[in-house]
Amino acid sequence: MDILALRPVPAAAVLMAITRRCPLRCGHCSTGSLPGSEEHPGEIFQRFAGTFTPANRPELVMLTGGEPLLRPRLARSLAETAARSGARTMILSGMFFAPRIPAAIAGAIEAADHFSASLDAFHEEEVPRRNVFAVMRALLARGKDLSFHLTGSGPDDPYLRDVTAEIRREFHDRIPMLVGRVRPVGRARAGAPVPLPVPGGGSAAGESAAPGAETGTAPAAGSAGTVAGSGAAPALPCAMAAWPTVGFDGTITACCNQDVVDHRPVPGHLRLGHAGADDWSTVRERCLTSGTLRALRTYGPLRLAGAPPGRGYCETCRKLETPPPPPTPAAAFLERQVRDMQLAGGGVGFAGRYGCPPYGDLVSLGHPWRKHDL
Repeated sequence: MDILALRPVPAAAVLMAITRRCPLRCGHCSTGSLPGSEEHPGEIFQRFAGTFTPANRPELVMLTGGEPLLRPRLARSLAETAARSGARTMILSGMFFAPRIPAAIAGAIEAADHFSASLDAFHEEEVPRRNVFAVMRALLARGKDLSFHLTGSGPDDPYLRDVTAEIRREFHDRIPMLVGRVRPVGRARAGAPVPLPVPGGGSAAGESAAPGAETGTAPAAGSAGTVAGSGAAPALPCAMAAWPTVGFDGTITACCNQDVVDHRPVPGHLRLGHAGADDWSTVRERCLTSGTLRALRTYGPLRLAGAPPGRGYCETCRKLETPPPPPTPAAAFLERQVRDMQLAGGGVGFAGRYGCPPYGDLVSLGHPWRKHDL
């Protein structure tokens, strides 16, 4: 919940996709990862992390992929480098190694401040749930800070009801869960939507790909106000235009939408630099001062572009050509108000806006705030 509470804060964190490779072949993979997918020298990522300083650093470094624990020594080195500046590190894994924890992977997990396991019906076809639970039990016994990233077809998905209930029973409400919806991104985009496998046989129809918290998808309709006037484009602020994302080749983008991270060239207003050439201070400054990014975080792309009804949220952003409005004291005030409203919602508010709303409060499991509230 603490991590998600930072999501609306510009440059509060940086995501690093340190490899596109993954030994799993999940049908909904947002990155289309394969065992032989692209992988670039670790020095690119290490160089960039080495520019963090105690006076100028992200609060959080999130290591993703592909499967980041295919490069356990790099993951550990990045976590240790980040820690020297005062930044904390999170690793998100598909758990290919379960139920064992090889020594090199154990070292990387130990170096990180938080570890999260991806689990959904597609992953369970590759790695049994019991194996994932075995690893999480072992890490919990060691006092590790943990969470689950879960994905399903939507609020009525029986898989989500089953897996969330079992996690709560198995871990006695000590491990939080971020629950998202699969979406048409990456490998799952090809052809018809991929049916979600259901334990026991059959399938559940759903969208394809990864949870919105990972792919930078639009907030749910109605999560923000609408500009007054007939046919006016909705004002839907984008919290995803806040955390820089270092892609597989070192290119740094302003959001983690997979279509932005994967495709070259990156739209100019969404490109923040390159990890092999720019330092954190420069990237942070670009993130904070870009007029377009500030407008996206305040109004969202539909309002900024004056998009007609039915235009895709993220597609509008990628094709954005409209210059942002000139900076004014009123615009700066509105920007702060929008940010503060999202901050007031905390991690639960973010999970409800970008994830699967009925499960939003599960991000607070095990948190002192929840215990106090109960």
